[in-house]
Amino acid sequence: MDLFCYLFGILRFYCDFCCITNSNNNNMRSKFKWIFSLLLALSMQFVFAQEKTVSGTVTDETGALPGVNVVVSGTKSGTQTGFDGKYSIKAKQGDVLVFSFLGMDTMRMTVGASSVVDLKMTGTVKLQEVVVTVAYGTQSKKKLVQANKIVTAESIENVVALSPQELLQGQAAGVQVVNSSGVLGSATQVKIRGNASISGGGRPLFVIDGVPMNDLQLTTAQGGQALNPLLEINPNDIESMTVLKDASATAIYGSRGSNGVVLITTKKGKKGQSTKVTVDQALSITKSTDVLRLMNADQYREFKTLRGEDPASFLPGSYDWLDAVSRTGTSKDTNIGVSGGSEKTSFYVGFGRSDQEGFILGNNFQITSGRVSLDHEANDYIKVGANMSYAETKNDRVGSENSTFAPFTGAALIAPWTPIYNPDGSLTPPSGFIPNIVAIETYDINNATTSRLTGNVFAEVKLFKNLKYKVDFGVDRLFLEQQERSFEINSPGGYGYNDISTQNKYVVTNTLSYDKTFFEKHNFNALVGSTYEQTDIRVARLEATDYASDLLLNITSGATKTLTTTLTQNARLNGYFARVNYDYDKKYLLELTGRRDGSSRFAQDKKYGLFWAAGFAWNAKQEAFLQDSRVISDLKLRASIGTAGNDRVGDFAFFPLYAGGAGGAYNNSPGFSYSQPANNEYRWEQSKTINLGTDVSLFNSRVNVSVDVYSKKTTDLILSPPIPATNGFNTITGNFGSMENKGIEVDINTLNVKTENFEWRTSFNIAHNNNKVLSLPGAAVDLDGNRFVTGSASQRAIEGYSINTFFLIRYKGINPQTGNAEWLDKAGNVTTTPTANDRVIVGDANPDFVGGITNTFKYKNFDLNIFANFSYGNNIFVDGQRFTDNLVNDFNKDPKVLDYWTAPGQNAYAPSLTSATRGTFAQRSTNQLKDGSFIRIKNITLGYNLPSSIFERIGFISGVRLYGTITNLYTFKKDELKGIDPETTSTLANLGAGETFFTPPQFKSYLLGAKLTF
Repeated sequence: MDLFCYLFGILRFYCDFCCITNSNNNNMRSKFKWIFSLLLALSMQFVFAQEKTVSGTVTDETGALPGVNVVVSGTKSGTQTGFDGKYSIKAKQGDVLVFSFLGMDTMRMTVGASSVVDLKMTGTVKLQEVVVTVAYGTQSKKKLVQANKIVTAESIENVVALSPQELLQGQAAGVQVVNSSGVLGSATQVKIRGNASISGGGRPLFVIDGVPMNDLQLTTAQGGQALNPLLEINPNDIESMTVLKDASATAIYGSRGSNGVVLITTKKGKKGQSTKVTVDQALSITKSTDVLRLMNADQYREFKTLRGEDPASFLPGSYDWLDAVSRTGTSKDTNIGVSGGSEKTSFYVGFGRSDQEGFILGNNFQITSGRVSLDHEANDYIKVGANMSYAETKNDRVGSENSTFAPFTGAALIAPWTPIYNPDGSLTPPSGFIPNIVAIETYDINNATTSRLTGNVFAEVKLFKNLKYKVDFGVDRLFLEQQERSFEINSPGGYGYNDISTQNKYVVTNTLSYDKTFFEKHNFNALVGSTYEQTDIRVARLEATDYASDLLLNITSGATKTLTTTLTQNARLNGYFARVNYDYDKKYLLELTGRRDGSSRFAQDKKYGLFWAAGFAWNAKQEAFLQDSRVISDLKLRASIGTAGNDRVGDFAFFPLYAGGAGGAYNNSPGFSYSQPANNEYRWEQSKTINLGTDVSLFNSRVNVSVDVYSKKTTDLILSPPIPATNGFNTITGNFGSMENKGIEVDINTLNVKTENFEWRTSFNIAHNNNKVLSLPGAAVDLDGNRFVTGSASQRAIEGYSINTFFLIRYKGINPQTGNAEWLDKAGNVTTTPTANDRVIVGDANPDFVGGITNTFKYKNFDLNIFANFSYGNNIFVDGQRFTDNLVNDFNKDPKVLDYWTAPGQNAYAPSLTSATRGTFAQRSTNQLKDGSFIRIKNITLGYNLPSSIFERIGFISGVRLYGTITNLYTFKKDELKGIDPETTSTLANLGAGETFFTPPQFKSYLLGAKLTF
């Protein structure tokens, strides 16, 4: 450009010279003037079109600002400021530079003639202004002492979930979520910081808008898998979730806090907001994430022939039973939300409807739900409100447990030459031990229907300037009816079953809160309160047989009826609590919590318990030596210690109980028998937790890290150890053991890139928990002198080891010279005839690490969310392999057994078919124990928001979002888990987790949706 100006100057001089020397030649002068003007315009255009290096310094009110995004508007050219706040970028005069940074207003500067553009940015939302939900109220995040994890609306808005528990999966460090199966409506196992109990309830307490939920995992008809206790809660109504983990957070819930607490806040309207309507419609298809490996009919015939059977006895044809009980599922979901408010009132009304057809034949689920939230300020002193929800569900159930009546179990075991249909098209009757599972799912009825009312009403009165009183009445009413009707083709004579259950919970809470600042720097907040809970459960079960016709459906139509169970349970809980928060100048924070609970579930002298916690935090960023730091935006150090309890036990475990009715001991005459001894020392389990943590924000909150280290010891474990038979009983339930969990949790949230049109955020969490059983006094003793409690035939809780320790014979493999299957005895010697006494500790079901990672990308109107969760270091026991590897039964087989030993030197999967070990090859051993580690691409959502300019002429539509979601796209796992979903478990008990028995895997879904805003 400088050269051009120089040449232009020479040309200008030449033109002037010519004009002077040819002054008499007017035409020549005019011609040169025209040329000069044209060249001047062209030169100016050229000058403005040339790029130059623009540099400068970006600051805020405290000094240089590192990490600021600087982008030339309308281009992909961008850079960031360094630690000194300086930047340089190529730009043209007239270009607009866009400066953006988290927590700051986005600003624009136009490039002028100068090559220096300095800028002072101004802030928007500060960290101390963020308010989070805590027990019985809210707190400033800046003053938070507790170890909490807030799962925000932004984190869960793109997650496809059937229940609230699934929204937590991979979102919070230390929270492990495992689905019991891929059957619609099945329960979900949630653990916060590992297992805190062996036989007591291990699930956390869920509190929705201040009301603790009924969360009993009711089993389905005939002992099927438990129904999800939060199935009636629409995930679309949830605004945020807060996971309470340390004692400082959970002690205020006293006897129910030892397993952690999850606070759910539902959507609400905003005061002064014009009415907004959202309509969200989605359609999806689903299929199984994995398929079990099984022989086809030709392979099965080959195997039977090699086993020495007569081919003349074989059936013709080939039938894929797994395919017959599988299908492509569909789902239609509609959610409508209406919110708004005036100066004094805010409201939210939500409606949801979901119709789902599962990928398993016969499995369907429908739910219709509605929610209303209302808040009103009557005057400057009184505020009232209500949150109410009602939902109805209908669940067409299928089995998924250890039963041949379960679709995947029956389909996996039945011989593949067994026909599904008769030549006339009718379904075939049962063939021996295994029924026609297609006939069962086509004809039989197995329904579970629920209706549930939950909610609360409250009033808050401002008594004085700093003193508030609040009364809250909550309710949770659940009605469950289960009906099973098996017809003649599947159950000769017919069979009927009805179960009617009600769970009613009423909660009254009173609180007084006081908030005051003394001498400008001494901030004081106190909360005292009381709560009363009443839970009533009623159950009645009736069976019937001998139906005259398949047209008769009611239980009363069976000729023979049996009342199998009637149950009445009542529980009361009365608690008083207090929490005091003090901070000095927002630097030094202290929190003290106490609660005294009284429960009807425990012995007369053990009904009351005291739970407490103390927490301290230091906001180091407030200190003078860190206030000028350009790297550290915020730094907090936390410590807490305290206790919480667990009352998830039976209502009458301490009572002397009698069983009444007609029994064999009385020659079928009415009578009573002593069924349970009294235990006057029966009390709740108690956990003591120590927590050390830190929260640090770097580079003006672009990087946020939370780290917590904890130790939780649980004492007075509720167990039922054996006692001498001379007492008249084999066991007695009481408090006999202790257990601990130690671990570390890390949460990292980063803003990787932020420009005018593009943003990339990452959220990552990982946790390690080490579980150890410390003592089991009175429990059974093994050959090594270790006390243990049995959870299953494969798993135990053993002193000094994990609660979920696998105790098995060690499988060595097939001897390539002899063709025999070999194991190791207890001493480590090779044997072909192991016994139960050769079992040793071989692994456990608890992972070494669990976590999740989410990447969110936004480009103009597009957004992409990719979420993956993972588990590492846990074992899974595949119990079904004992049947598909069995060389002597007539069930279908895994094709791998065709790789059997035939000649010396061969490395085979299975022993010789003539080996003496062929019958014991499939016995329980480490051959069925697998590495359960996995990484699953859990959720991918791509969305597009239509430009607002499209709706300017329409007027009543303010936004349209189109989106597509893929759930459970792919799972990275070991090949040995082919056909096995590592995220399912056949039991929800604390002891026994990590085992599967033909458990249906989770589904993979492809969803398209549209969300309209009016």
